[in-house]
Amino acid sequence: MIFLRENDRIHSFSGHFLYSLAAIPSSLHYSMIQSFLIFFYTLKEGLDLGSAGLLLLLYGIWNAVNDPLIGYYMDKWKWKKWGRRIPYIVIGTVPFTIGFIFLWWVPWNDQIGIFLHGFIMLFLFDFGFTLTMTAWSALYTEMYETEKERASVVALKDFLAFFSGMIGILIPPLLADSIGWPLVGIIFGSLIPITMYLSLLGTRERKEFQIDEPLPIFAAFKETFTNKPFLIITLTYTLIDFLSGLTLTVLPLYAFFILKMDESMVGFAAIGVALGTITSIPFWRWIYAKKGPKYGLMLAIGIFVIGIWPLFLVNDFILLVVLTLLPGFGSGGMIMTEPSISAAIDSDELKTNKRREATFMGVLTFVARLSMVLSGLTLIIVQFLTGFDPEATIQPPSAEIGLRALVSLVPVIGGALALYVFSLFPLNYRKFTEQQEILKNLHQERLDKLELKEKEFQ
Repeated sequence: MIFLRENDRIHSFSGHFLYSLAAIPSSLHYSMIQSFLIFFYTLKEGLDLGSAGLLLLLYGIWNAVNDPLIGYYMDKWKWKKWGRRIPYIVIGTVPFTIGFIFLWWVPWNDQIGIFLHGFIMLFLFDFGFTLTMTAWSALYTEMYETEKERASVVALKDFLAFFSGMIGILIPPLLADSIGWPLVGIIFGSLIPITMYLSLLGTRERKEFQIDEPLPIFAAFKETFTNKPFLIITLTYTLIDFLSGLTLTVLPLYAFFILKMDESMVGFAAIGVALGTITSIPFWRWIYAKKGPKYGLMLAIGIFVIGIWPLFLVNDFILLVVLTLLPGFGSGGMIMTEPSISAAIDSDELKTNKRREATFMGVLTFVARLSMVLSGLTLIIVQFLTGFDPEATIQPPSAEIGLRALVSLVPVIGGALALYVFSLFPLNYRKFTEQQEILKNLHQERLDKLELKEKEFQ
C-alpha cells in the first residue's frame, strides 16, 4: 500500500482506511476519559465529586485559549516541504501519549496532590490531542471534496471511532480489576503513536491550498464567528457532545450505585447503546446519502431524545440494555457530523478565498469542549443538591434521583436544544451540491496558478 501511486493511495479504500486509523485514538482514549476519569478519580483515588467537577470545569476553560489559537497558527505556519498539518500530528502525538498514560498513575494520597496530578496530566493530554486531532480533522475537509467520498470516509472512520470507543468503555474496568489502572493506561496509551503514525500513510497535503497569505488573526476569528452554518453546526455538535458525554460519564456511577453492578462490569452498562449504534450504521449511511446531512442529523437527534428518557425508571441491567437500544440507534446518526461541518467550512472559502480548516476545527474543538464545562458544572450542582458521596456504598434517595436524572432527563433537555438549533442550518443537499461545483472550479484555478509559479521558478 505504501508504494501505490499517491492519488491511488489517498483516494482508494486502503487510503481511506489508513487515514481513518486516527479515529481510534480520537475516540478510544477520549471515550475512556469521558467514561472513567471521574469514576477513577473519585471511587479509586478518593477525590470528592465537586473537585472532580472543578477539574472538568478548568479543563473546559483551558480549551477557550488553547484550541482556537492552535487552529489559527496551524493554518498560518508552513513547515517548508512538510506542510501545515502533518508536522503537528508527528509532534503532538508525544504529549498526547504521555499525558494519557500518566493520567491513570497517581502517586499522591492527599486531595491537593491528586487534583494537581489529574490537572497537569489532563492538560498535557489535551495539548497533544488538540495538535494531532485538529490537523487530522482539517485533512479530511482538505483531501476529500465530493459528497460521495466524504460519506464513504466518514462512514469508515465513524465505524472505527465507535468500535474503538466501545472498547474504551467496556474493556478498561475489566482489565483494571486484574492488572490495575496504571497498566491499563500503558496498554491503551501505546496504541496512540501506533495508530496516529500509521494514519500518515493515508494523508496528503494539497499544495494549492497553501499559496495564499492567511488572514490576520482578528480578521480570521471575525470571519469564523460570523459564518452562520458553522456556528449552527458547532453549537449543535457541542450539545450532542454534552448529552452523549455526560451520559457516558455518569453511566458507570449509575450502574454501580443504582443497578448494583460489580465494579469490573460497570462498562457494560453501555452495551445497549453499543449494539444500537453499530447496527444502525448502514441505515444512517443510506439516510445521509438520500436525504443529506441536515435531515439525517435531525432524525438521529430526535430518535435519541425519544429513547433516552425511560432510563430514569430503570432498576435492572437487562431492562437497561433493551431500553438503550433505541437511543443507541439514534447515536449512530448523531456521530456523523463531519459532512455538515465540512460543508460549513467550504462555504467560508467562497467568502474569503482561503482554506482555513484548522482555524475552524480549533474553534469547533474549543466550543465543543464547553460541553465539559457544562458537565463539570452539572456534577458540582448534583453533588451540592443531592448529597452524593462517592465513598458511601449506599447513597441517599436524593443522590439516586440525581444519578437517574443525569442519564435521562438532562440528555433529553440537551437533545431538544440541539434539535432546535440544527433546524436553522441553511445548507441543505441542493445548496451543498451547488456550492461544491463552484469550489471545484476555484480549486482548479488554484492548481493552475501553483503550476505556473513552479514553471516560472524552474
